[in-house]
Amino acid sequence: MTWAVTAALGLFSVGIGAFVYVLVSNLEPQPEYPELMTDALRLVGLAVATAAVGIGIVFLLSAGRAYTW
Repeated sequence: MTWAVTAALGLFSVGIGAFVYVLVSNLEPQPEYPELMTDALRLVGLAVATAAVGIGIVFLLSAGRAYTW
C-alpha cells in the first residue's frame, strides 16, 4: 500500500501548486508598492507553482509504476 501514500503526496503537491497559481494570478498592484515588486512576486509564485506541480507529477508517475494488483 506504499503506492497510496505516494499518490496522496502527489495529489497534495499538485493541489498546492494549483492553489499557489490561483493566488498569484489574482495579485493586484498596490499603490504603496512599486509595480516591479508585484511582477517579481508573480514570477516567484509561478516558479513555486510550476515546481509543485512538477514534483506532484513525478510522485503520481512513481505511484502508478509501483501500483500492482
